[in-house]
Amino acid sequence: MKPIILSLSASLLALGVTIAPFALAQPDSAAPLVEGKDRPILLQRMVVTATPLP
Repeated sequence: MKPIILSLSASLLALGVTIAPFALAQPDSAAPLVEGKDRPILLQRMVVTATPLP
């Protein structure tokens, strides 16, 4: 039982260290606007999450 708990806590610690820089990142500046024909275009990065297909 003790090795399972140690392994799980080590895995969670490694995951937290890996994800921490992404959680603490701040946006550099506001997204720029480009004038389009009909309306302005917002140039910004999008975050997309993927889910497995059934």
